[in-house]
This record gives sequence, C-alpha cells and structure tokens, in this order.
Amino acid sequence: MCSTAHGRAIALEHGAAHDHDHAAWTRRDFLVRSGLAAVGGSVAVGSTPVRALARSPLVEALRLVETDRVLVLVQLQGGNDGLNTVVPVRNDAYYRARPTLGIARADTFDLGNDRGLNHQMAAVRPLWDRGDLAIVQGVGYPDQDLSHFRGTDVWLSASPADEVWTSGWAGRVLARDFPDFETDPPLSPPAVQIGTSAPLLFEGGQAGYGMAMLDVEVFLRLAEGGDPYPIGDAPPAGAGAELGFVRQIANDAFRYRGAIEAATAVGHNAVAYPDVDIGRELAAVARLIKGRLDSRIYLVSLGGFDTHADQADDHGRLLAELSGSLAAFFADLETTDDDERTLAMTFSEFGRRVDENGSKGTDHGTSAPLFLAGPAARGGIVGPDPDLDALDDDGNLRHAHDFRQVYASVIESWFGLDPAVSAAVLGDAFEPLPVVEQLNVASAPTPAVEAVRLDPPRPNPLRGRGRVSFALAEAGPVVLDVFDVRGRAVARLADGVRTAGPHAVDFDATGLPAGTYLVRLTAGGQARTVQATVVR
Repeated sequence: MCSTAHGRAIALEHGAAHDHDHAAWTRRDFLVRSGLAAVGGSVAVGSTPVRALARSPLVEALRLVETDRVLVLVQLQGGNDGLNTVVPVRNDAYYRARPTLGIARADTFDLGNDRGLNHQMAAVRPLWDRGDLAIVQGVGYPDQDLSHFRGTDVWLSASPADEVWTSGWAGRVLARDFPDFETDPPLSPPAVQIGTSAPLLFEGGQAGYGMAMLDVEVFLRLAEGGDPYPIGDAPPAGAGAELGFVRQIANDAFRYRGAIEAATAVGHNAVAYPDVDIGRELAAVARLIKGRLDSRIYLVSLGGFDTHADQADDHGRLLAELSGSLAAFFADLETTDDDERTLAMTFSEFGRRVDENGSKGTDHGTSAPLFLAGPAARGGIVGPDPDLDALDDDGNLRHAHDFRQVYASVIESWFGLDPAVSAAVLGDAFEPLPVVEQLNVASAPTPAVEAVRLDPPRPNPLRGRGRVSFALAEAGPVVLDVFDVRGRAVARLADGVRTAGPHAVDFDATGLPAGTYLVRLTAGGQARTVQATVVR
C-alpha cells in the first residue's frame, strides 16, 4: 500500500489521520444535508436548506450572450478511479499494479487505440457511437494534497491548490448585477442544485439569487404546487413548534416556487430513468429544462466513489448508475429537441492511486478522466493515455490537462463568453480544449432584431393592477392571454391588430387568486411567454 505523502491522509493505513480527514469531509457533507452549514444567504429548514446563489462583479457578461444553452454538472463524490473507468487494456503495467482489480479487455467496449470503457458504462455507448461523448484524459492540477475537503473546494472554486477562494467558478460566471434585485428579482434562478453537494460552487460572496434543493422530494412537492417544507410533521410543542414556524416562513419566502411549478407543469419525463438517486435527480433536471426554466447551470451529484476497500462491485455499480441515468436523461431531452441545447459534464475531486491496496481497493490519487456529453460535445478522446511508467515523486499519475482548461472550454465555447471573461473567472488565462462546439455569438438573436418581444409585468410580484409591455418588429394581429399553471386561460389582455413598435396594456389582477401565472403573447407567427406572480 501507499505511504503518506507530505503528511496527507490518503489511505486506510494512515489510521487516525485518514479518519480525521474523511470525517471532516463527511461532516461537512452531513451539515449540508442537514441544513446546518453556515453559507451566505441560506435558510436552513429541517433536512433541506434553500440557499441563495450569490452575486459577483461578472454581471453582464453571460447576460449579453443571447443563448438558451444549459450546462448540467455531475459531481462524482469521493474520487473516481479513472484507470478502471477508461481502461488501458493493453498496458501490462496496469495489470501488474492491479492483480485483482484490473478490468479485462473483454469487460470493456472498444474506444480505439488500446482503450476500453468499463462495460458497466455500456448504456452510454450510443452517445459514443454517434459522437456525443467526449472523454478528457488526465485531468488534474499541480500540487494536489489529496484531501476530500480541499480537493472538492479546489474543483468547485477553480482556485490554485495553495489559495483558498470563497466563491465558486460557476457563481462567478452566472452572477448578474441587478441594481434593483431586491425589488425586482429575476423570475427564475440562474442556477439550480438538486441533491447533496458542498455549497461552494454557486457562491459569489454577496446577496444571492438562486436555489438549491438538496432533496428530490422538495422538487416533487414544488412541482405539485405544494409547500417545499411540510409543517404537519413537526412536534406540536417546544422545538417542534419553532421548527414548524421557521418552515412556514421559508415556505412563504421561497422565491422561485412559482417558477418551478410553472416549468414542471409543462415539462414531463418521456422515458423511464434508473430508480437510483442520480436517476431521480437528472429526471427532475430534465423536467425543468423541458419546461423552459430560465436557469443556465444545474448541479447533481453521485456519492460513493471513495473506494478504499472492496472496490470492484461498488465502483461498477456506480458507473452503471451514472451511465444509465445519463443515457435516459439525453433520450428524454431528445423527445423535445432540448438535448441540442444541453451539455453535461462530470467531475470528481481527484482520481485514485495506480496500485491497488491490500483491501482490494484504491487510495487517493491525482488525475482522472472526465466526460462531456450531449450533441454539442465533440466526441472522442482528448489527451494522451496516462503514463504508468512516469509517475510523480509521490508515485501518482501526472496530469495532462489542468481542469481549468475544461472550464475555459465551457465558458468560452459553450456559453460564448470572451476569453477575458474566462480569465477573470478562473484567475488566469487557460487554453481551452477542443471538446465543445463553439457557440456562434454573432448569429445569436438580440432584442434589436427580435420579431416579437414580451417583457415581464411591472410590478412583479403584482398586487392589484400592473402593466405588460411588448414590442413588434412588424404590424400584425396580437393575442395576449394569461394562464394559470394548469394551463387554464384566466384573462385576455389584448386581441387585435397592433402597429410595429412598443406597446403596453393594463393587467388587472385584483380578481385572481395569489399564485403564479403565465402571460403569453402570440404575434407574427411567434409566441413569447413570461411568468407573473400575484400576491395578496
């Protein structure tokens, strides 16, 4: 088995040191799950916190790129074993290092050039065959300390190994500066987390405007129009009464419940997903994407990859859950062509050691492959195979690509942001990799050439009377209707011919129950829909 490198606890044999590091990591995971973690702008209620995603100075960059592209991040918690995922099937050094854990060539499907993908990931073979799966080999960063806690924070924040950043790279990309945010909040969260993960990814350091649902049950309650936090199961007195009171406050203040309900009223799963946590989380994300929730980034997670002992069965099961769920996710999105605007990317805090240990597992290592999936992914393998004969001074694999190169690829090619923005987000310029189809920003629609534009009501939320503004590039017939979240028409605000240019009509909501509504404009052969919230 391996020795401790630079005092780091990376193997079971390190006893108390390893247990302490692992306990610290799992303790934070517990705090996140239980809603006790102290994060900016969070409200902890029962077992699931609703957390605001904070702002940062990178405010207009993503906003100015007119695109509906979505990024779905899949976190593999614990440190995925890259060598048993993408297998060097003709490398004798691999099989010598893993006499019991080595994956036979017959138990892989061929990726070409003496590489095989673990057969437990067979569900994603159709993605590979049609060029919708990119594999980036040897992803890591310099000077890894191989701690779960620190490794996770580095990946989520995109910080150098020797610096501690308190904001996440996605939060810095997504953040938009709304001067009137508190009085005129966005109708949908810029990002959504479903499932357990450390809270850092979407943090920006200031007041927040996003959401996290760390339990799929919360999503389902919102989708059905219920409260995110049940108050009936709290004990009737003492701490139970206080818990019920806090939950009621959180229910009343849950800013995006109407947006979730409206999106899931439209978006429905068209395929069966594996009955596992990652399958349920991706099914929920698919409903929100298909329902056109205006969120740019989603985060889901799959735990259990810290395979120090008896790895063979556990690792294979996890890979099967991941691949089956991803395959179902893209098959589901394909039914509405939403797969074309969706990119999924996996990441894990580190890889595993080359040598198997005495417990038929693998200890904390360095670099590993990651996957990008979807029609926009440039299918194939990027980067050289891991060199098992040229390990670093600690006996670990040397990384071929800095993980921030992958992030730069997503920021620049997928979201179409300028390299200067990418460098500001990541703290330095990193060379993108050819893994994503380039977004043609020049061809993206802008308000100046839109044939039809519909603005959210003012004010919003609406108490009583308000106004709805829209604009037409050409004169023509217009129909402006209001629907409840069940699709029933409740009001018609306009019906007739309008001239080219801007228009505004009254919206009298005094007779409507409090709740979320959809305002739909049909004109010029196009339709636009915005959400309206009525309060009392």
